[in-house]
Amino acid sequence: MKRKFILPVVAALAVTSCINSPDELAQMATGYAFARPKNKMNVTETVSVGQWDVPYGLDGPRRIVIDTELQQAHYYIAGRRVGWSTISSGKAGTATPKGVFPILSKDEDHVSSTYGSIVDADGNTLVADYTKGEPIPAGGIYKGAPMTHGMQLTWSGIWMHEGLVTSAPESHGCIRLPKRMAKIFFDNTPVGTPVEIK
Repeated sequence: MKRKFILPVVAALAVTSCINSPDELAQMATGYAFARPKNKMNVTETVSVGQWDVPYGLDGPRRIVIDTELQQAHYYIAGRRVGWSTISSGKAGTATPKGVFPILSKDEDHVSSTYGSIVDADGNTLVADYTKGEPIPAGGIYKGAPMTHGMQLTWSGIWMHEGLVTSAPESHGCIRLPKRMAKIFFDNTPVGTPVEIK
């Protein structure tokens, strides 16, 4: 008489783990695919996610596409996507304009002439979030917000630059990039490069 062997469920999952992905195993165990909890983002933390991979010898026209719905920037050389990054675009009330804009100028150490803070003579912050035109306390000095690795998109003051990125609309209209990706985009983008914002 032949004996029948029944593997426990845990063992069966272990046996299949060599041929199944973690998500497939999770689905088999729970009945739900991609049942991973979504963590809430602390809006003071920068999301530094991106990639840059240019094949050797690739050259040609450059183009940047900003997707405000996905909060991502995509970089193309000769029609091939070679990089992407998380971004934060304009929030409600100061939405980033849509359209195609050429890079008008570049400034590695640009500072805002509209948004920033008010400090005293010793550098202590008197007003943390200041907008040009608001009253300045006595003895206060305007300090423009840093827009490092800035690339100007419009004459009205919309730039692409390094800043706080949460993968949600947070800015006054500019396109913010994480530090690493802002430098990469800046170093590889000549003035005149078209930027499509959709």
